[in-house]
Amino acid sequence: MSWYRDWFNSENYLKIYSHRNESEAQRLVQLITKNINLKSNSKILDMACGSGRHAIIFAKKRFDVTAVDLSERLLSEAKENADQNSVKIDFVLTDILDYETTRRFNLALNLFTSFGYFDDDEDNFRVLVKAYDLLTDGGYFVIDYFNKNYLLKNLIPTSVFSENGLRITQNRLIEANRVRKNIFIESNGSTQEFYESVRLYSYEEMITYIKKAGFNIFNEFGGYNGNYFNKESSPRLIIIAKK
Repeated sequence: MSWYRDWFNSENYLKIYSHRNESEAQRLVQLITKNINLKSNSKILDMACGSGRHAIIFAKKRFDVTAVDLSERLLSEAKENADQNSVKIDFVLTDILDYETTRRFNLALNLFTSFGYFDDDEDNFRVLVKAYDLLTDGGYFVIDYFNKNYLLKNLIPTSVFSENGLRITQNRLIEANRVRKNIFIESNGSTQEFYESVRLYSYEEMITYIKKAGFNIFNEFGGYNGNYFNKESSPRLIIIAKK
């Protein structure tokens, strides 16, 4: 089983990323809608929706949202969150590369570093091509990824915290041009181990791949507050591209 299938289906995944909250999602959605002129009822595709944070906010704004994820556990959480927020979203359980539909979208999203999971660069590139193929002419693609230069300078090798009776240790390193994280979750005398491994693409590589997929670069930001991207100081690389 691929690391992301195993880890994203773990009951502990959302506990690790509890700091990635609705307030952060609200800021990113506001940034996107401020910079893209989306008409009412525009069709939006969330490619790897996780627990549905962003999809739900877009649905509240009365957009027609389709949300795809390969984790049954995360998608179940997303459906529950959507019900609690009284919004209708078309949730689809599948790997985004296997997703097939005759629908074409006005906006496709790949948020919270949901890119670079595959070992092979060509497989990662296929995610961008998939987004391009699923968009209408003139449609937009937004990718929210980490900034390689910033990460290399600010990587925290080890962090430990406790939550809900769990002791969580995360060890991080850069290896073979990937950022790898080993996660140890201790509870009641037993320990579970998971890991993450994400390809580290530079700004130049991301721009090259996005253009190669057929897109034109529309805008770039370095954080959820809308600061313009700086290769050395921006924690995020948020790219808005247009078909």
